[in-house]
Amino acid sequence: MMYQEAKAMEQQLLDWRRRLHQHPELGKRLPQTTDLVKGALDQLGIQWEEICPCGIVGVIGKPEGKRILLRADMDALPMDELTGLPFASECPGAMHSCGHDCHTSMLLTAAALLKKHEAELNGQVILMFQPDEEGTDGGGARVMVEAGLLEKYKPDAAMMAHMASNIVKTNQIALKAGPASASSDRFVVNLHGKGGHGARPHHSVNPITCAIKIAEAFADIGRYEVDVQEPTALSICTFHAGTASNIIPEECSFSGTLRTFNEEARQFTISRMKAAAQSIADAYRCQLDMQMPLGVPPLINDPELSRQMHQWLSETIGQEGVDIPPMVQAKSMGSEDFSFISSRIPSCSISVGSTSCQYQVYPLHHPKIIFDEQGLAAGAAAYAQAAYCFLTR
Repeated sequence: MMYQEAKAMEQQLLDWRRRLHQHPELGKRLPQTTDLVKGALDQLGIQWEEICPCGIVGVIGKPEGKRILLRADMDALPMDELTGLPFASECPGAMHSCGHDCHTSMLLTAAALLKKHEAELNGQVILMFQPDEEGTDGGGARVMVEAGLLEKYKPDAAMMAHMASNIVKTNQIALKAGPASASSDRFVVNLHGKGGHGARPHHSVNPITCAIKIAEAFADIGRYEVDVQEPTALSICTFHAGTASNIIPEECSFSGTLRTFNEEARQFTISRMKAAAQSIADAYRCQLDMQMPLGVPPLINDPELSRQMHQWLSETIGQEGVDIPPMVQAKSMGSEDFSFISSRIPSCSISVGSTSCQYQVYPLHHPKIIFDEQGLAAGAAAYAQAAYCFLTR
């Protein structure tokens, strides 16, 4: 039902998507993007509110009964586009290379389909249009949750969709139960020593030596202190110190990221990193300033809800021509701030395939990535069908 109806709306879906793609916006400031979303919701007769700056919530259905939240993120990435598309970004230094323009247009299309079937719904659909998913420490979802999204709208379940450029084929919808995306915690280690001449190191306190030892300790923690059956990525990604080959600097700093799928392993690793850094700094006579704000928790797909959604989509849009593969999708070490929702209510994330239009498939966040628009109707139908089944079955 929903897939054929989504295909009938394909021209509107593509119009929304291409307008968003041409005018990408970054972070928390999305005035053109949110104006498009607000205007579309108004045209569809859907009530909405701006629960926080550029965080839009719309509602379809009746307040009695169950409630399901559908989420789309809206922000772009800070990079120049190199696709050569006729509707490529017109904004230097900004590009929709993660597919958020696709997510937003698919959810608007799903909203139109659900509004059409509103009288059949035994409950409410909550539409969540989110800014700043690409921000550090889960800015957008965290802010919307802190603004009272879950307390005010009280969803019983939640769902999100994400484009998949190289693991799911066009016109496929993939999902799995259990861990889906890793946590993400950034760290910055600043060390202050005593500078001096490289020929007389005994007169100095070299913060570079101390930093190397701390970096080695971090690698050992990830390698030897966490259960080997719990995937953990602890990567050092920047290292800054010094101005010349014969000067021992006063300062040294490095930074990186920690990724896990298990909250217990995450908290254990963070505590061990902080303890090891302080002990080594003391041993090497350096002053330590370590910053590690708690970031994004792991995204865990609720097993029961995921299995139910897989069955619903297989029995509905799977019979209309969309491929719903078995629940074997690999989990990702990338993070997803939808986890601020999934850690509080039963949730499910799905992957929308997009591969067939390219001779060479580029990964997400690549300046040449081209998403196959032929798969967007399937994503919109999956959003709508999952909500429809949740509220009618």
